[in-house]
Amino acid sequence: MISADVVVVGAGVMGSATARWLARSGREVVVLEQFEPGHTRGSSHGASRIFRFSYHDPFYVRMAQEALELWRELEDEAGEPLLDVTGGLDVGPGADSHAQAMEACGVAFERLDPRERARRFPHVQLPEEGTVLFQADSAVVAADRAVGAFAAGATRGGAELRHGVRVRRLSEEDGGAVLHTDDEEYRARVAVITAGAWARGLLQGLGIDVPTRPTRETVAYFRVPEGPAYPTLVDWGTPAVYSLPSPGQGIKAGQHIAGPVTDPDEEGRVSEESVATLREWIARRYPEADPEPHHAETCLYTNTPDESFILKRHGPFVIGSACSGHGFKFSPLIGKRLAGLVEGPPGPG
Repeated sequence: MISADVVVVGAGVMGSATARWLARSGREVVVLEQFEPGHTRGSSHGASRIFRFSYHDPFYVRMAQEALELWRELEDEAGEPLLDVTGGLDVGPGADSHAQAMEACGVAFERLDPRERARRFPHVQLPEEGTVLFQADSAVVAADRAVGAFAAGATRGGAELRHGVRVRRLSEEDGGAVLHTDDEEYRARVAVITAGAWARGLLQGLGIDVPTRPTRETVAYFRVPEGPAYPTLVDWGTPAVYSLPSPGQGIKAGQHIAGPVTDPDEEGRVSEESVATLREWIARRYPEADPEPHHAETCLYTNTPDESFILKRHGPFVIGSACSGHGFKFSPLIGKRLAGLVEGPPGPG
């Protein structure tokens, strides 16, 4: 039996961010990750993610404002830049509600008329009609380096990261958490469950049901000419399609919540249907790009019905199901809030 003050299940971006905050506060922390470092089986791998203020709801705009300060703090701690400010474009039927939400929170943005669209972004084919927004502070997060920075911060604070350890079952004994693995039993005052698509199955054993639905999403990478500076772009259709410059990989593109429901233990398979859709979209929006992707891969989304996050405490278990495909940008803030739930009084069991 191994005892610790706090055990974190899952060393993706949310688990690593939470462990960093806990270790900085002096907590004894053990992080259990079922896969090897840098694995591609979950939701945190890859070189890039979008950071944006553009949301339909002021709640998320304010979260992004708070998260940006914490990203800058992490950059100072890590001694390297983690956000590359590219600016971001929003087009499609959702753009007007995003403008209203940003305006309510004091976020500066521009509405671009057709002449400005063509002048400022000649390498991106934007719609001639409808709303086009440009927000100058949007950025690309170096995803893999960010996870590494959170993990390094956690270990500097004394946290222990153990890879290749899968938690099979959870139980509660004497008011504390018990985590059962293949080889060991871990006991903790509090366990933080940031296991992504695996969280629901683990928590069901405790009688806790979180309304998440894992889907396997396909992203593809397209070569573009060297030289032009590309902004991030979100085309708010149904489903939304997004793109962003990805270092050394050209343009990364994907559809938002378009993939099939999946078993996270199954090997990921690229959807040729999604690739075909992205190929056509890239040809329309980026006429100078090679429309044939040079690489495609999958990642897991852990979706809630309204795409919100689940951050709550049940007795000695803190639940951090913070994905729905748009959580990465908020990870330093979500880690802080989950650490706060560990420090706070237990919720209902």
